Amino acid sequence: MKRISKALCVLLVALTVLPILPANAADGADATLRFGRDGKFKILLVADPQDDENLEETTTQILRESLDLTKPDLVIYLGDNTLAGGYEKQKQAIEAVTAPVRERNVPFAIVFGNHDDEFGVTKEELLEIYRGLGCLTYDAVPELHGVGNCNLPILSSDGKKTAFNLWLIDSGTYNTDAGASGYDYVHEDQLRWYKETAAQLAAENGGKVVPALDFQHIVIPEIYDKLYAKLTFPMGKLSQERLGAIYSTTPVLTRLNGYWLEQCCPPDVYDGQLDAWKEVGDVLAEFHGHDHNNSYEVNIDGIDVINVPSVGCNAYSREISRGVGLVTLDEADLTTYTYELIHTFDLALAKGSQIPNVDGGQTKAFYWRMRILDRIVMALFRLCRLYYRFFPEIL
Repeated sequence: MKRISKALCVLLVALTVLPILPANAADGADATLRFGRDGKFKILLVADPQDDENLEETTTQILRESLDLTKPDLVIYLGDNTLAGGYEKQKQAIEAVTAPVRERNVPFAIVFGNHDDEFGVTKEELLEIYRGLGCLTYDAVPELHGVGNCNLPILSSDGKKTAFNLWLIDSGTYNTDAGASGYDYVHEDQLRWYKETAAQLAAENGGKVVPALDFQHIVIPEIYDKLYAKLTFPMGKLSQERLGAIYSTTPVLTRLNGYWLEQCCPPDVYDGQLDAWKEVGDVLAEFHGHDHNNSYEVNIDGIDVINVPSVGCNAYSREISRGVGLVTLDEADLTTYTYELIHTFDLALAKGSQIPNVDGGQTKAFYWRMRILDRIVMALFRLCRLYYRFFPEIL
């Protein structure tokens, strides 16, 4: 009788507690982000896996080993995450690409790219699949352009206030404006929501702007103004026309900090996003994927713009730039952050790595060649920037 009574008490307590739990508590979709006791918060960035339900084993292994190395507090997928035909295969592809993260119980979020919804499944349906797996991304205002526009606050280590903020923005697919072409852009209603939400966060923070980072798939159009030389007249194959101006075909070496291995592909219109960031004053940096081979970092009007290269081994990419990004925030100084590109070749050359052994992996000798070549190229970039400091009028 005592055992039965005790069991009934446990059941009653469970029934009392369960209703107050969040609806998504079981899948972690409402997890609270918070600085650790050491004051640090780490974000692993995964760009353009761009694979189907049969996820390339090398991609899976890169994710596993980068997660085990960095032990992040959050993972953000930067779009073009899956390419699979139909709902069931898309579901399987999403499960596959997020499996290494979920197996380690790491919170994760996503933004959509221009390819995610090209296979008969809407972004709304895709987001529902992600949410069911514990994804933190949500539709803050469903009426806005795009799907999954939201912000994720990071609480202070004592949990008393929002110390930092993460913007997740849907940069769209393709421009459908009348007479327009090219990639989509961040629309006015999204920018209005961003400003209003940032103002609300500031009001809750005693009137002080909450520092933030922005994550989206497609780079802002001002990348051309910063990375390429503006020319006064066309020069054939050495020049290109964009946004009513003429630019060099290749970037200025002194402006590079990382790889440029393909043309940048921003929208063909100035959308006002950079101006909105400057007006609000919260965004320290913007991170994007989209251009798989590039890994540059440039500063545009005080805001860092960083291209995270593709992690996908079944998508177009270059081994020398392939990898994942790691952002580290320090609660002691939230006016800045650190960023590191974790190269696949460095992961593969670490003791105990299985990347060379899985299907699709390269030999250790190949990864050594990639590392040596990278060191030479990066040294060249540093020399160019050093030279420019002393002779800016020449370059």
